[in-house]
Amino acid sequence: MKMKMKMKMKNLFFGMSLLAIAGMWTGCSNDDEAIDASSAQQAISFRVQGGAPELRTNATTAANVDAFVVYGTDDAAVAASLDDIFDGITVARQIDGTFDYNPKQYFTTGATTAQFAAFSPVSASIISPALTFAYGTGLSFNYKVVEPTDDGKTSQEDLLVAGTTVTPGTTSPDMVTLPFQHALSRIFVKATNALSQTVTIKALTLENLYSTGEIAGATPWTWPTSWTWTPSGNRDNDYNYVLASTGVAVKSGLTTATLVTSMEQGMMIIPQKIVTSTTPAATDFALKVVYDVANVVGKEAFVYLPNNYEFLKGTQYSITVNFTGTDVIEIGFDITVGKFEDDLFTMP
Repeated sequence: MKMKMKMKMKNLFFGMSLLAIAGMWTGCSNDDEAIDASSAQQAISFRVQGGAPELRTNATTAANVDAFVVYGTDDAAVAASLDDIFDGITVARQIDGTFDYNPKQYFTTGATTAQFAAFSPVSASIISPALTFAYGTGLSFNYKVVEPTDDGKTSQEDLLVAGTTVTPGTTSPDMVTLPFQHALSRIFVKATNALSQTVTIKALTLENLYSTGEIAGATPWTWPTSWTWTPSGNRDNDYNYVLASTGVAVKSGLTTATLVTSMEQGMMIIPQKIVTSTTPAATDFALKVVYDVANVVGKEAFVYLPNNYEFLKGTQYSITVNFTGTDVIEIGFDITVGKFEDDLFTMP
């Protein structure tokens, strides 16, 4: 049940006067297909197409979806004005790797097509107004991306969503394959250092972002076009990366952009367009960097992206901070020695 991931990278570079940034995105695709023998009507079963993403924002990198919440119904049930077959049912992974739920559900007699939508993890931060699902329309719900805290009591989650349409009676049992996709954006931080001294990054903060939004998935469930985000609330939320108390050292002469946040520290955010003014303002999106170098302590710098730059769902980025001679002015010494001047003394 492990998920295979294909990673594709694209580098985007933007020149800046003080600090330079680079964007990298990674797309994921799943190619596993479910093939099952046909049979008479049996209980509806589920499988995750391929499996789960390997990269997580919490302490684990286990490639598993432990459980998901599913909604679904078929055309016969809709025609008969019956309730949805699945209305927020939790489907959990079993010891043998399969997914199961109870009590078992069946397609309505005479059904020719059925639609399903799901999200994972079960503990996803769904907020009011309530989640909605409708046959022929799709699934929508409001979601809040929490800010991780230094004490570890609050951690982020990788929100997955899926939607699919199936024909009842074509597999045995009636297997519903859910092609989960990453619904959030994810941001890493890299650094280079052209200075002659080690730079210690003490704090990293993504400033002025939306933290809430509504995600809506519509039939025919084509990824990514069928799923849309609408940010809500205020664009005034800051996300602090959790760094060691001693900071993160960026060695002198580091010319290759290197992660200063681990693969488990990618910051999840609501997909959104950011705002950057012609003259950067305190309300603009920025990566705030607090760092020490030699006797310069607590220096602040800001990395700004182009106005209306968009963080896309299912996409991960890296912002690269380049420490150069323009960041701090190193003090050096040189000397000169004046020569003796001739004083031509004439005896009286």
